[in-house]
Amino acid sequence: MPDRLYNSVSNFLLNKYTEMRRSLAVSKKERNMGKSRSGLTRRGFMGGVGAGSLALGVGLTGSAEAAQTPPMIDFGTVTTPVIDVAKLPDTYYLSNVRLETGFVEEKKAWLDTPVITHTNAALKTLRIAGGKIAEIVDAKSAIPAGAAAFDAQGQLMLPTFRDMHTHLDKTFYGGPWEATLPTQHGRADRIAQEREMLPKLLPSAEERTAAMIRLMHSHGTTVCRSHCNVDPVSKLGNLEHLKASFERFKDTLESKIIIFPQHGLLASNSVDLMREALKSGGVSYVGGVDPTSFDHAMEKSVDTTVQLAVDFNVGIDIHVHEPRETAIPAFNRIMDHMEQNKQLQGNVTFSHAYSLAELSKEELKDIAARMKALGVTLASAVPLGKDAMPLRELHEAGIKVICGTDSTMDWWDSFGNCDILQKASEIARIQYRSTEFDISRTLGFATGFVTPLNDKGEQVWPKAGDEASFNLLPASCSAQAVARLPPRNAVFHKGRLAYGSVPKAA
Repeated sequence: MPDRLYNSVSNFLLNKYTEMRRSLAVSKKERNMGKSRSGLTRRGFMGGVGAGSLALGVGLTGSAEAAQTPPMIDFGTVTTPVIDVAKLPDTYYLSNVRLETGFVEEKKAWLDTPVITHTNAALKTLRIAGGKIAEIVDAKSAIPAGAAAFDAQGQLMLPTFRDMHTHLDKTFYGGPWEATLPTQHGRADRIAQEREMLPKLLPSAEERTAAMIRLMHSHGTTVCRSHCNVDPVSKLGNLEHLKASFERFKDTLESKIIIFPQHGLLASNSVDLMREALKSGGVSYVGGVDPTSFDHAMEKSVDTTVQLAVDFNVGIDIHVHEPRETAIPAFNRIMDHMEQNKQLQGNVTFSHAYSLAELSKEELKDIAARMKALGVTLASAVPLGKDAMPLRELHEAGIKVICGTDSTMDWWDSFGNCDILQKASEIARIQYRSTEFDISRTLGFATGFVTPLNDKGEQVWPKAGDEASFNLLPASCSAQAVARLPPRNAVFHKGRLAYGSVPKAA
């Protein structure tokens, strides 16, 4: 290279290097002052994400230069970035909504009888008013001039999802990643770890709960029942934070609280704390856990739990993980109390109840008959790696079966994603055939058995007058949604958009 050209190139590169160093020095100085070029503080950015005031990657900066270097996301504090959703008017039209209309039955040469092979659907327009579905008309019907209108783009409409057994008050979610630690003494070690973790997490409990609620919304859930620790370590702290979180999301989440003596009702001397929690209001159920293996006094533990429920006129939702030898007597003692206290009938839930998987068909039939007569509900998180819970058998026996996602990335379990449709999919794979009809029936485990079609293929949902709480998914039918778990692109709760978006109609 000639000397003159070499010197020219060298000077050019040197000047560019100097400019870059000067620019970096200025940027570093600004960062040290807590400012980016957009004038947004890092604390303000993180707070905005937590409060749902910003959409990541959209509108973060005020210039093209700043847009090239957006602030870094702190993965230690932000788990689920919030993207604002549109505020819809009280009355609006939703066009091109795909609604199931019936099953398609066909005769196949290799089968003796016709079988259901597909699900028919039709496009409709819905008028939403006052949080309800006011009217359902053909998609070709004209929308009044000037009316607010949005386009579902042919997506399938399914009922809102319900997470009926979860622990929104305690989780690693929303903070730095931590995996579950090994144990040497089973649940005793988990309780010991919990006693250590609760004080550390209590200051951020409300924000972690908010992160989980946003995660639930992103998976289509707008109804939940959450257990909440009441224990000598956190006392009523978790309950106060959970109530505050539910108040914060009251427009997009229907919720109920179960106070839960995680460390044992009697073993941790939590009876007075439970009474204090009940007196504070806003509690729908008294919880409990393994009256024999935790409290070592089944009869006294059950009797005390029942007395709390009766005294404060609330329901019961008790965790029982124990084997049949101790679990079945506990269930029967609770049902003995239900026969004497009519107000408890239809308001008691047995959660987990793994012992039911140990029973013979005749034994299961007998206890199911008693549960049905008294209105006992069974709650399951669809455990993997255990004996398959007889959820289908109990549902078909007339027992109200509800499902939940249980733990979400906490010290009890590293997994969990708040996706109740995934739980329905797991039930479908474990206990049902992979046919159009069978898979479609399992949707009910995610929706409280509100389904577009009944077993006869008759359209039963939605109807005019129904609450406008539903999901829009890119699927052709319920069976496809359960099998393929498509994204929930728009989630509505009583007419309000809780997650996602819908474009304005042309």
